[in-house]
Amino acid sequence: MTTETKEKRCAHSFIYRMEECLIKGELEEAERTAFDFLKSIRELKKLQKAKENREQLERVIQRLQEQGVLVERVAKIG
Repeated sequence: MTTETKEKRCAHSFIYRMEECLIKGELEEAERTAFDFLKSIRELKKLQKAKENREQLERVIQRLQEQGVLVERVAKIG
């Protein structure tokens, strides 16, 4: 199971937990759970951005290879 899938499952469980807390009238716990849910959303956004960056790098590498550039010789600058 990927990290992204685990994080999505975790976020979903927070939604369920918030609903249960609201039904029981446990508003403080519902609020804490909402903060945890937002942390999961932020983590999912970071994972999504990292995935987009990897895909962009792969496209650049592909274009370089198509142009005959030996990617192994390209040094990372910066």
